[in-house]
Amino acid sequence: MSFISMQHIEKSFKGNVVLKDVSLEVNKGEVISIIGPSGSGKSTFLRCLGQLETIDKGTIMVDGLCLVKTGADGKAVYADKKTQRALQIRMGMVFQQFNLFPHMTVLENILIAPKMVKGMKEADILPIAERLLKKVGLWDKRDEYPSRLSGGQKQRVAIARALAMNPDIMLFDEPTSALDPELTGEVLRTIQQLAEENMTMIIVTHEMAFAKQVADKVLFMADGLIQEEGRPEEVFDHPQSPRTQAFLQSML
Repeated sequence: MSFISMQHIEKSFKGNVVLKDVSLEVNKGEVISIIGPSGSGKSTFLRCLGQLETIDKGTIMVDGLCLVKTGADGKAVYADKKTQRALQIRMGMVFQQFNLFPHMTVLENILIAPKMVKGMKEADILPIAERLLKKVGLWDKRDEYPSRLSGGQKQRVAIARALAMNPDIMLFDEPTSALDPELTGEVLRTIQQLAEENMTMIIVTHEMAFAKQVADKVLFMADGLIQEEGRPEEVFDHPQSPRTQAFLQSML
């Protein structure tokens, strides 16, 4: 049984169909890259798993727990709030925008969620925060405010903050799209390190070389559908779908 199962997901915004019967299976420790043109539904699909959007139809299972299924009337029925919450805190999410609290230091940004959400004591979180900031190379910036950091540093703090909740799954929504090219590498290296540690990850990205290098499986989405999926070398080197071929040509 797969660790994450999203089956026949449908989602519309005000009559505009964004996801049309999209399915995905993810095994524990697997890294999935989702590529495709803007407006293809990639970020919406990710946000449905992270409970930032609700689906209209379909089933989402995580580690044997059902988050949502389709009822007899054909509409999505969500699990109770306790189950939703339990699944939500098992996922860390990193966005294009860093969403750091500007009035808090780097260290405070990392301490807040475990304190507020998990009720942990600061003394218990501090060693975790120190380890994570050292991991992303920013322990020396712990007392700085976000305004004093580069974009790449802010994104690495955002990754450390998500990891502070000790998630089983990391979701990345175009984590480098707001960064200058020279800052992109430092964030991608951090994500690569997580992949090497067998973190289960789904990454929506425009970085084709990175998607090819880090992913176990690549999905190409366009027009609200998964047009193609497979191992990176299959999708990038031998794309079958004309839509995938055209997209990859445009990215060269």
